[in-house]
Amino acid sequence: MEETSKKKGAGYILNLAAVILGAVGLVCYLLSGTDQSKMTETVVSAMVYVPFAAAILCGVVGLFTGNSMIRMFAAILFFLTLALWGFTQAGYIVNVFMGIDGNSFSLPYILSFVGMVVPMILSFAAAVARK
Repeated sequence: MEETSKKKGAGYILNLAAVILGAVGLVCYLLSGTDQSKMTETVVSAMVYVPFAAAILCGVVGLFTGNSMIRMFAAILFFLTLALWGFTQAGYIVNVFMGIDGNSFSLPYILSFVGMVVPMILSFAAAVARK
């Protein structure tokens, strides 16, 4: 592992971490994206998981090519995923904060949010890194 990190550089390691955390976030989103109370129209949406999967795919391509533009595009796709997730989950989030239906944020729900924000930051850092 030490030899790989010396050969690949910080950008590779940051991008690898972004891909792994993004994959965890995608799985957690698919597990927790539906509102169980049926008070809102919150569902697992292709509007979220398609750019999520595309961001992970761009990250994987960035691992093999080392191209900073591809890594930056992955960061942009993670941001788009976060924005669309907020759009589709707004009703559920308001219900949880207002305590209307007794719902709470589950661990997979929180991990899906973290799995969008942290990979976005890591992909951006990987694009800016020299190697």
